[in-house]
Amino acid sequence: MEIDKVEKVHSIGYRLKDAKVTVNRDFKYNVAGMKIEGTQGDTNNMPQWVGKILSDNSIGTLDSPDMITQLKQALSKEKMVGEYKISTLDPHFYIKLKASMKDLNANDFDRVESMMLELFRMRRGKLVKTADAYKLDSELYNKLTVEENVFYKTIYDNSKEFEKHIRGEQNEHGPS
Repeated sequence: MEIDKVEKVHSIGYRLKDAKVTVNRDFKYNVAGMKIEGTQGDTNNMPQWVGKILSDNSIGTLDSPDMITQLKQALSKEKMVGEYKISTLDPHFYIKLKASMKDLNANDFDRVESMMLELFRMRRGKLVKTADAYKLDSELYNKLTVEENVFYKTIYDNSKEFEKHIRGEQNEHGPS
């Protein structure tokens, strides 16, 4: 499966998860049979996408993770574990990070994007080295994001296919 399709499915799933929203002013909505209401000062759990709409309209404040801090921590951890090990990231790390980056001004966006690319390049290098030699196991699977799992499988499969071709296992041995 292609990375963009996997990411799209997981992005939808992430937006459907509950998030905490602090209500800034009273509201009652009934949209397509879905009733949502809140009283000023209350904190309610509701789907992420609903919280985002309320937040964008100053009706509520969406309690979202500080992805910039999480990015800095992830980058630091990745450097600490060394060249041959990979640290654990939340499966939706990049999805959440990209969503939070949409609200940044140009200077902050560039700075955060630079850190994200540094983390990505470090992890990509480690994944390529590992995927060339080892099939994905559950321990490693649980350390990777949804995008990295697709990437790993692609590298592993291509590496094995290339090795078969070089060794001659693709064609019959000997002349025809």
